[in-house]
Amino acid sequence: MSVEPGLILSDPLPVEAAEPVRAYVVPGRNRRLVVVLAGSAQGGFDPAFYGQAVSSGENHAMFVQDDSRSWMNGPGVADEMVRLITEYRDANGIEEIVTLGHSMGGFAAMVLAQLMPVNTVIAFAPQFSLDPELVPDEGRWPDAQIGPDARFRDVGDLKAEGTRYFIFHGDNPWEAWHWLRFPWRREGFEHFILAGQAHNLVRVLAKRRMLGNVVAQAIGQKSRAVRLALEKSFLGRSLLVQRRAAYQAAHPGLVVTGGAPMVVPPIEGAA
Repeated sequence: MSVEPGLILSDPLPVEAAEPVRAYVVPGRNRRLVVVLAGSAQGGFDPAFYGQAVSSGENHAMFVQDDSRSWMNGPGVADEMVRLITEYRDANGIEEIVTLGHSMGGFAAMVLAQLMPVNTVIAFAPQFSLDPELVPDEGRWPDAQIGPDARFRDVGDLKAEGTRYFIFHGDNPWEAWHWLRFPWRREGFEHFILAGQAHNLVRVLAKRRMLGNVVAQAIGQKSRAVRLALEKSFLGRSLLVQRRAAYQAAHPGLVVTGGAPMVVPPIEGAA
């Protein structure tokens, strides 16, 4: 789909897509495309990231929904998303792609980087997997379990060439079941753990007026600025945050368990 450069629309335009995928676009002025992947609770386009994705009309934005809520494993879902993004990229001279999402959308944002060139992945509270063999502790999405034969059984090795990752999780036990299983300790991978936060991390950041700055700094691949954006708010309320390496160094006994929820100590003295 080709669009007129510089056109700014307040409402996303629907794009023809094969079911169960739905997509909408907002054209922008620059050569960046921000792809927002909806979470399992969203319908149509995810409004939580609208302002950050569009950035006052600067960015092109595409909002993508998997109505089958399959964590990218529904028949044709992944291939259709790649087709939509690739065709838009080629038709509009896009030079930079950012994938952005929360929960199932964050999982999809990471999977897409395995399938096509993505400059930046930004994922809030993404699951590692919904395969009960890999995450036996998880039971929050019983109708969306992934089996051992799934194409995308988990998030993968998160080593897509040329991709920077910015991953955000709360430190409560249900979130820790997932983030403790993520690969880490490598260049280009920023994993932030926020004290006292749970799966509704995006809502908390939006309420504290932090979300826009956090996303903007991540899009710019400014790791230190992301950390500072998490620690400060226009409302004067900060969050305690550590990079995952520092968090685990401070809590050496924190390990993946099966069955009962883990007791995750709060971050102490985070700066």
